[in-house]
Amino acid sequence: MIMPIAIGIAILIMLNGIRIANIKGEAEMKKLILICLFLLLSGCVDKEIIDDINIEVGVGYDLAEDEKDKFRGTVLFQEFQPDQSVINRTFSGNGKLGQDVRLDVSKQTSEPVVTGGLKLAIFGPEISKKGIFDLIDSFQRDASMGARVFVATAEGKSEELLNGDYGTRGNATYISNLIQHNIEHRDIPITNLHIFSRDYYQDGKDPFLPRLKKAGNDKVKITGISLFQKDKEVAILPVKDMFFFKLLVDKYSEGNFDVKLKKEAYAAVKSIKSKNKTRVTNNHAAITINLEGIIDEYTGDILTPQIVGEVEKKLEKKIEKECLRLLLQFQDLGIDPVGLGQKKKNRNRNFDFKKWEDDYKMLSFDVKCNVVIEETGVLE
Repeated sequence: MIMPIAIGIAILIMLNGIRIANIKGEAEMKKLILICLFLLLSGCVDKEIIDDINIEVGVGYDLAEDEKDKFRGTVLFQEFQPDQSVINRTFSGNGKLGQDVRLDVSKQTSEPVVTGGLKLAIFGPEISKKGIFDLIDSFQRDASMGARVFVATAEGKSEELLNGDYGTRGNATYISNLIQHNIEHRDIPITNLHIFSRDYYQDGKDPFLPRLKKAGNDKVKITGISLFQKDKEVAILPVKDMFFFKLLVDKYSEGNFDVKLKKEAYAAVKSIKSKNKTRVTNNHAAITINLEGIIDEYTGDILTPQIVGEVEKKLEKKIEKECLRLLLQFQDLGIDPVGLGQKKKNRNRNFDFKKWEDDYKMLSFDVKCNVVIEETGVLE
């Protein structure tokens, strides 16, 4: 009904506009045409009342126990109450495709299911090892889904993780904020649906995802980084290695690390800012990491310039040792999450990726770290 009325009004305005244009000129006519176009387009929009639909804000996928189906998917909805509280509701369904799961869930809900509000997608351990490309691809093809959706793996079934009661703003907001906070202030390298897909498709770099665990009915914690070869999880990086991994693949703007000194003294280095530079030749990769920070806390007696210098040297050696260990570990696994191949490809017009796969197996590494402690005794 809206569409015919809009068209009728637009036609009348255009006819009237022709007469006006003869008097006031071309500028007024352009304004009238824009008004007509607005009316036409507004008449074409399908309107949905938010209370009459189920907005999908989170989804989890596990391997189906029934061999006839490939996936068991869990969809998370949030209901906002008059007192501003949030009720989390989950529905699960089986299917051979992600769309099958959505159809199965639609049969269980009283309102239509829409995907435009999706904030996160979580994959269980079995399906992560088997491969998640089909599901990632379906996300990419959905025009209503944003590229900045967070993607993660779960330690345990994703269905169990989504069936919690986290925070006061809903499970999807809690988990997505948890990931965002740890990207900005802690040890998760920047990641989302777009970045995972980019790393999957390009030669010379393998993707990775944060790994989550349900730590109670009201809490989720980060337990590491899932490392992928194409779309299959092949290893899990523990929490203790995440600081060094981020130094290799991303940069810090506000990091933290504790340095152990002599006589059981510790120095807490905070407000860490870091950058890395990589140079790759046929048989060698040289990585330089520059790091700045402040000593926020010291458990010894007096923080002298000599001790500050010791903190710098200790941290440099620790970073060089641990980053080198990670690079050799990735080489043994046959994966390249640091993107050394991609970095070399960007500098070589006639890059031969097949040859690079052989070169990478024999590649030697060198890690150099420069640490500068800018301030001491500063409290945030």
